[in-house]
Amino acid sequence: MKQLKYATIVALAIFTTVPLWAGPQARISGRVTDTAGNPLPTATITYTTNELTNFEKTITVNDDGTFKALILDATRVYIFHVSAAGHIGHDEEFKVPVGTTDNKFEFALKTVVEANAQQALELSERPGYKELEEGRELLKAGKKAEAMALFEQALAAIPDLLPAMEYLAETRYETGDLENALAIAKRCLEEDDESLGCLAIAANASGDLGKTEAHEEFMARFQELNPDDPASIFNKAVVFLNAMDDAQAKPLLEECLEVDSEFPKCLFEYGMVLLRGGDIDGAKIHFNKYLEVAPDGEDATTAAETVKWL
Repeated sequence: MKQLKYATIVALAIFTTVPLWAGPQARISGRVTDTAGNPLPTATITYTTNELTNFEKTITVNDDGTFKALILDATRVYIFHVSAAGHIGHDEEFKVPVGTTDNKFEFALKTVVEANAQQALELSERPGYKELEEGRELLKAGKKAEAMALFEQALAAIPDLLPAMEYLAETRYETGDLENALAIAKRCLEEDDESLGCLAIAANASGDLGKTEAHEEFMARFQELNPDDPASIFNKAVVFLNAMDDAQAKPLLEECLEVDSEFPKCLFEYGMVLLRGGDIDGAKIHFNKYLEVAPDGEDATTAAETVKWL
């Protein structure tokens, strides 16, 4: 009987001497930096696994960007979630061998600006986007015909490329091709009925073509989406100007100039309202301002002659 009791005690002693760290564990370590290699001590690292519900562990990053952690169950597949303020987060799946201690990870996080620049660069090399970017550069250089040809090529590659449609519609309008400008703007609005650029071109082109009903429809949609735009405010004033109601038009023109103090049409019409109201000095100021910002504007001749007369 005593021998049996002794054997049981020995067996228990053998069991309790197993090291506490034994099991399916592993150690990991690493460093979080920016793309220049500078540590990101504000980074947060969590790891989760789809194999367990609501499992999430957070790792503390040191001032030098380094971290260490013990994975209690290395038999599972985990996902790193690395994030830092002002930087694009990084997710990475990992599984380390059970019992290992030399598992090192390096994370270099891009800033939002860097990520956007890289995305823009990658897009600029794709067919369609490449022609779009080249067309923009030509447009800046004043080469409108060459730019329009590239915008057409961009749309041939990507038929629903909205920026190409917006640029093409605007350039067609500026070159006097009103019918095509309106057609492209309508096509653009089929893709995005809230494109302010295409609504503006559609409204202007239809108005210039004498399509009054279409002009009013496009203008109403534009004003609804962009009520604070100076063009929208000016068009509200035009209703009263056409009715010879300067009292109602004047506050709207003032509001327009508060939004954009260099909006040509508001400068000219406000000058005319002041002139009709007997404010000669105020009228001269606004006509001269108009001539500064729009020396070749459609009302430039009238403004210049009026200033001379005053």
